[in-house]
Amino acid sequence: MDSKEFGLVAAQQLFKIESLHYGFWENSETASIGGIVKAGEKHTSFLCEYIKEAVGDDKTAKILDAGCGTGVVTKKLLQMGYYADGLVPSNWMAKMAQENTAPYKNNEKGTIYESTFEDFTISDATNKYQVVFFSESYQYVDIQKSFDVLDLILSNTGAVIIFDFFKRDGVEGKSPLGGGHSIGKFYEAIERNGFKIYKDLDVTSNLSPNLRLVSEILTDRILPLIETLDKFLSIRYKNTFKFFKFLSKKKLKKLKFKYSTERNQKSFDKFKTYRLIVIKKA
Repeated sequence: MDSKEFGLVAAQQLFKIESLHYGFWENSETASIGGIVKAGEKHTSFLCEYIKEAVGDDKTAKILDAGCGTGVVTKKLLQMGYYADGLVPSNWMAKMAQENTAPYKNNEKGTIYESTFEDFTISDATNKYQVVFFSESYQYVDIQKSFDVLDLILSNTGAVIIFDFFKRDGVEGKSPLGGGHSIGKFYEAIERNGFKIYKDLDVTSNLSPNLRLVSEILTDRILPLIETLDKFLSIRYKNTFKFFKFLSKKKLKKLKFKYSTERNQKSFDKFKTYRLIVIKKA
């Protein structure tokens, strides 16, 4: 398990949440710790609406959850009776996804593949996917290579659904937030590879409140707890205290500054655009 996977599972266990993605907040809602679970469920439900729209009632249509994480959305689709496979490059997450989806598999529906999307292939040309979707996983995939793979695994009438954030183009200043492809370059790749946009929804305002919540949890709860524990251990066990030594006051102040003044909802709204995009072969 790498550091990122550790962070995901730690957050999952700390807040008792099933999903590892952003929460979806209605515009009338205020993001809160108490609403995290419900917001995570809304994120999954919102995505599944468009998956269902793409395949209708055809329960034989194959669906691929590209970057399935621990298999939350894959499991939901299996529960709905769809033929859903999952794909994830992490060995730990692949095992978790297999465990989570195992009770809902029917007639071999629901295979979990351990692979990067760029290296994923299927040998059966007559049984391609009707829907391939990315839920906060497209940002980790090479744009052009993703279309090369889609050309091999997606049926001619199939749909690609991307639910993720992108970088806004032409924004003044340097973003303090990493991640996401240029939205302009992605649009260019869609046209270059013979695809057409069928739906493009900007839901940034529904997802950006998560950044305010992360900032609040980190600066108002986690960091003060670490500081208190750091002081306690350094006094009580000053001869053997090493575990929290790396968290110096300077580092703590730096983290506070970043998440209170830089990596926040305002920055996300300015530099990122979270979208639900549906594309098909033209």
